[in-house]
Amino acid sequence: MIKERNTKQKSLILSAVRGTKTHPTAEEVHLMLSDSVQGLSLGTVYRNLNHMAESGQIRRISVTNSPDRFDGDISPHHHICCNTCGKFCDFFDTDYDTSLDKVIEEKSGFTLIKHETVFYGLCPECNLNQKN
Repeated sequence: MIKERNTKQKSLILSAVRGTKTHPTAEEVHLMLSDSVQGLSLGTVYRNLNHMAESGQIRRISVTNSPDRFDGDISPHHHICCNTCGKFCDFFDTDYDTSLDKVIEEKSGFTLIKHETVFYGLCPECNLNQKN
């Protein structure tokens, strides 16, 4: 078994994602850390984020027509995205609907592990600007 290295860069990348509610892209994480981590490449950020998402340390969120975002909060919750400004937020006010998983399992034959929901619309600011 290959022991995984726990590098300072990896630790800082994980802390950056867990320390923000903005759901950063890999490029944003790189920008957040580039001044404080000498020689940090964008490739290193991508590799570490992908590995962390695959191992369940963080969540990868695929967003239509945008780069993947990463969430340090891996608890079950939904997300909401503004189609105009791109604002991206957690949405905790509804419970995870396990009955949806059951319906999909029955109709598809798949055994589901989870589902993820991203709601799209206009944030309050963009909605107000659109009305003016």
